[in-house]
Amino acid sequence: MSDHFKVLYMTYYKKVYTSCYMILRNHELAEEVTQETFTTAYEKIYTLKDPAKFSSWIISIATNKAISLYRRNQKIVPIDEEAVLDYFEQNNWNSNDLSDVLVINEQIDAVKEAVTQLPPKLKEVIILKYYMKLQDQEISKQIGKPVGTVKSSLYRAKKLLAKMLSFQNDKSCNMNYGCGDNEEK
Repeated sequence: MSDHFKVLYMTYYKKVYTSCYMILRNHELAEEVTQETFTTAYEKIYTLKDPAKFSSWIISIATNKAISLYRRNQKIVPIDEEAVLDYFEQNNWNSNDLSDVLVINEQIDAVKEAVTQLPPKLKEVIILKYYMKLQDQEISKQIGKPVGTVKSSLYRAKKLLAKMLSFQNDKSCNMNYGCGDNEEK
């Protein structure tokens, strides 16, 4: 492996692994697909026409490989909570109030869990848009669908997430007295 490719590996490993993990929800499978992705990228680097688009290109390879493996397995893989938290943990809290941090952590956990429950095609567009920070046109190229389909899928995914999260919030309010106007006296 060339020194230049080693630099690319070190630079993009985390992004590639995360895109695989968000689809597969299994550390070992995500690791395996990440390695396959870099092997494929190394073998096919000559097909990349614009080096400035390496990031999108390699994420596209990773996503396609992960979805392919997911479809082959068609089984629910348990979530490795620790790995997800390690990656998404954010240490830039402005509040010293522990209760604020706990509430924010609960909300982040709820959103992450809801994303993992989305159907694969909707999960894919959410991951590409919000975790990989791709634009709609880049997502369109990556998944091979028109921009309008991407926007429609994002809309449906966000609507489903909102429904899932509001159901979850209603459920927790019913279990915990003191939510809104439903407080029992």
